[in-house]
Amino acid sequence: MKKWYWYVILAVITLTVYILPIGGRPMLNPDESRYAEVPREMIETGNYVSPRLNGVRYFEKTPLSYWCFAASFKLFGMNRFALRLPCMLAMLGTAWIVFLLMSHYYERRTALLGAGIFATLPFVYVLGTVAITDMFLTFSVTAAMAAYFFAVQNQVSVPRRCGLLFRCGIFCGLAFLTKGFIAFAVPVITIVPYLLWERKWKLLFTTPWLPLLGAVLTVLPWGIAIHQQEPDFWHYFFFVEHINRFFGQEKAQHSNHFFYFFPVFIGGIAAWVLMLPNICKTLYRQVKNSSLLKFCCCAVVLPFLFFSCSSGKLATYILPCFAPASILFAAALEKFFVEEKRERAFHLTLLVLAIGFPGTAVVMTVNALTGFPQPLFLAEDWRQLLLLAVVALMCMLVLYLAWGAKTSYTKLFLFLVSMLPVLIGTNCIFPSIVREKKAPICFLEEAAKRLPKENLVIVTSPRPFQDVCWSFRSSKVKLFAGRNEIAYGLSYPEAQDQFIQNMDELKALYQKVKQENKTLVLVSKIKELPHLKANLPEPRKVETSWPGHKDGFAVLQY
Repeated sequence: MKKWYWYVILAVITLTVYILPIGGRPMLNPDESRYAEVPREMIETGNYVSPRLNGVRYFEKTPLSYWCFAASFKLFGMNRFALRLPCMLAMLGTAWIVFLLMSHYYERRTALLGAGIFATLPFVYVLGTVAITDMFLTFSVTAAMAAYFFAVQNQVSVPRRCGLLFRCGIFCGLAFLTKGFIAFAVPVITIVPYLLWERKWKLLFTTPWLPLLGAVLTVLPWGIAIHQQEPDFWHYFFFVEHINRFFGQEKAQHSNHFFYFFPVFIGGIAAWVLMLPNICKTLYRQVKNSSLLKFCCCAVVLPFLFFSCSSGKLATYILPCFAPASILFAAALEKFFVEEKRERAFHLTLLVLAIGFPGTAVVMTVNALTGFPQPLFLAEDWRQLLLLAVVALMCMLVLYLAWGAKTSYTKLFLFLVSMLPVLIGTNCIFPSIVREKKAPICFLEEAAKRLPKENLVIVTSPRPFQDVCWSFRSSKVKLFAGRNEIAYGLSYPEAQDQFIQNMDELKALYQKVKQENKTLVLVSKIKELPHLKANLPEPRKVETSWPGHKDGFAVLQY
């Protein structure tokens, strides 16, 4: 096949799998609605220095991801596709870095295999289609470490080394502007052990200065601007968002045990788990003779342990470990699968998946018909169940072709292709019950169209407030009986009137709104309706989300 054919195939796959489908799934609560609302308010106010959520200070993250989302909104409009596109581009950029790293040490098809492994891991793909900051961090940190790795190789000239080190610092600065001080921790705990392992410890004293300069020059303009505008930012961001989250133990946000990430990682590489023993045995023999594999081992194991030691944990934290892990997997597969022809674990994986894909479709169909053990799909979701069956059939067909393929590389690439229908399906298959609980924006945006455009006073319970702000295009929503993640912002005097502590205050607000001839809109969980109706007058209109689960949402108009 001619070389340009491969470029066309890759372009078609990128467009049809990684770009066009990403707007199919509704925005998820609370992350995507939060990361949509903050840049929306930046565009509305023109303040790109100090992040605001619901009009109050929101200092949990540095602003680079908000800037990317805002830029995408300006280019493509305020919609789900525009929101997710920057994250997907960051994921594709990370895959390109994996290819670039491997192409310097392996033949092109092995490098493409490594990039393909990374890009087809469902865990990675799903996080590339969700608007959160972790994919930006992964891209920036991977780029920084790749630049440093190339800079410290023996054959690099002095001018090129200086340029690479400075670029490393720029990417560290971008990572800092994405998620804070973790941008420096991950490269440092990777690079220092690697240099010691390679017996290049002297570079620890000569190479940090240019990266430091690049990082400072990247961060400094915004760092000064935020300090001038919000003098308390750095205190809150450093001590509350970093020190307390890492050392806070049970009091830390998202506190969890040391072994939390072990099943997360295994689940993240699920399609390759049965081959993991062969991969590890092969890497054990290979790693001592390869600088790249040594570096990738450090980049997987040490950040993984670092995040495991943190008190606060979320599954997305170990996302930066998957790019170097993909390089290790591809290198090991080239050795034990391509060269040594050890195919038993691969064929066992094909068999398990060939049973698992249709088995999943059958189980979901039974769930829709019987509701056992817990309702997930409903009979009304038959189109999604049909699509799930089509996905399973396509995967089985490609797995069959992979089983009978003549060459090892053809088997591996067909195995990657079998994942593509699954990836596309994650954007389209979304059960109604999950949609009601996790994507209230679908209901709230429709409800907002039927409300008066002016003189609205909007009150919401804490959980869906991000969705309410986005759906109603309002940054003055009042929170009832809970401050949620904007507790710090609500502590400022000018934000006090945006929090309603109890039912007595809500009743007083109702009377005030009635006297001013305005409309009070109250958004709550369906399960809270009896309590609200018992304490407030009968609403003029009540709309509830479908199918009406107790954790669904209601809009009451007074």
